[in-house]
Amino acid sequence: MSSKKFPSHTSTESQDGFLQQLYQRRGGIKLGLGRVADAFPVIFEKNIPVYHVAGTNGKGTAVYSLDYILRSNGLKTGRFVSPHLLRYNERISVNGTDIADGEVREIYRYLEKKINIFDELSFFEITFLIAWKYFETCGCDRAVFEVGLGGRLDATNVIEGPKTDIITSIGLDHTHILGDTLEKIALEKLGIVKKGDKVLIGGSADSAFDSWMADVARSKGAASTDDDSLELALAFPPSCMSPEQRKNVRLAAKAALMTEDEGLIIPDFSEMRLPARFEFIEPDIIVDVAHNPPAIGSLAGTVSEKIGKVVTLYGAMKDKDVTKVLDIIDKISDSIFVVNLEADNDRGAKVNDILDRASSTVKEKIKYAETDEKTIEEALAFARRNGKKLLVTGSFHTVEKFLDFRKDLL
Repeated sequence: MSSKKFPSHTSTESQDGFLQQLYQRRGGIKLGLGRVADAFPVIFEKNIPVYHVAGTNGKGTAVYSLDYILRSNGLKTGRFVSPHLLRYNERISVNGTDIADGEVREIYRYLEKKINIFDELSFFEITFLIAWKYFETCGCDRAVFEVGLGGRLDATNVIEGPKTDIITSIGLDHTHILGDTLEKIALEKLGIVKKGDKVLIGGSADSAFDSWMADVARSKGAASTDDDSLELALAFPPSCMSPEQRKNVRLAAKAALMTEDEGLIIPDFSEMRLPARFEFIEPDIIVDVAHNPPAIGSLAGTVSEKIGKVVTLYGAMKDKDVTKVLDIIDKISDSIFVVNLEADNDRGAKVNDILDRASSTVKEKIKYAETDEKTIEEALAFARRNGKKLLVTGSFHTVEKFLDFRKDLL
């Protein structure tokens, strides 16, 4: 276990000021391994057994579940997720505790001095490097990494094997970057597979497609491939998880069972929190980061089964299939309140963008006010006045906007 400490940084800059420097590197997606592949060996000191999670939907559930399972068995874990909801620190956690501002700053300064191409690195690449160095320094027994986008060209793909890879699902999302067919997207996700890896593929409705994915993984040198056909008797909190969530928790459990010692115990999941994954933050408020048609479809099915009609607060990124998503939301919503999203590189959709892309039937249900804050107030008041639950969904940014508003009220 490394006991290394980073050099103390004596500047009087505030934590917020420091983090602002890091945020200034946001703005657009910079896929490609050249920069981070040069930087990673410079700071790499210790091999940590890794679980690597890719997929279109369900990555976060699988990552949080793996982390929970491994910690429950006494292993010290590092967890890396993207994006965050409210604080940057949520992206990097050890044993379920988020990294402190001071630790982010000190590792950032260490990397800045150590890596001669530091100025060329993106926000996500630096965040990944901070996570790895923090996990090394904390002496983590295992690390669980969520792929940011795709897999083949994602910064996390500089991690060498052998490791355990999970592909949670394949769907049509980010098609302008990853490809316009399921096969092209699958190849990007399977790009994380290295020689000697154990690979677990989340089964789809198409067994031939799943077999093809397993063949691709083996062609890349995977030591073993498996799917989620094993039925595990898992303890879930009552009526709190959707079928898709249960599937991804099972994937996590199976990945741990196929990787760890025979003595591994799968815990009761009743104490596990899945942030903004069909999460009741109040008895009448649900937040969920579903953002594409497959994820929204799964969410709508769960809402229909467990709740019935809701009032929905919706915001979206411009590159999403807003028309199809709204058509799905329409089936479970009495009313749909929409907000503007502010995101890097003007990627967020404005209310007018959403209205332009809504079908005529859905437009009749859409409501909004002169400001987003007023829209949120009216959505919550409307839901409570009519005895309905409020569903907040469409993007991480939608949930973040709502939680920021709610935080100001508390």
